Amino acid sequence: MSSTPVTRPASRYGRDNTPRKPSGIAGKVVAVAFTLLIIGTILFAARYLQERESVPVSASLVTYERLDEETMRLWVDISREDPSQPSYCIVTALNYAMAEVGRREVIMPAGGETQTRMQVDLPTRDLPVSGGVYGCSVNIPAYMNLEDPTYTAR
Repeated sequence: MSSTPVTRPASRYGRDNTPRKPSGIAGKVVAVAFTLLIIGTILFAARYLQERESVPVSASLVTYERLDEETMRLWVDISREDPSQPSYCIVTALNYAMAEVGRREVIMPAGGETQTRMQVDLPTRDLPVSGGVYGCSVNIPAYMNLEDPTYTAR
């Protein structure tokens, strides 16, 4: 027994609004574009995460000591992937409210070991109680002179 589609009178039941199967390539184009968009997003995210994890220079605070009410001494471990390239780090001193009360840029000249411990004396404008590392970079700003001893730490 074969089944034939039943046609219903439009005057009684209204027009047939059954969705039709799309004929053409519009649906295929949308599917391909969406797939390419997802692949592009995944590639962009993978590259971003890979570049974010490869940091050429980083620093971590070892300890700190308050010398007087206007000076903080910090010891910082600086790690560099390429010691032949000069780099710099920014260290900060903080007060009780965790507000920055002192900041100093420390230049690491080219050469030396991949990991170095530095002692930095930081002048402050308020009573310092803690310290921290703001960040590091190999892109030394133009105002920092590598030959000027005021930027190098002891």
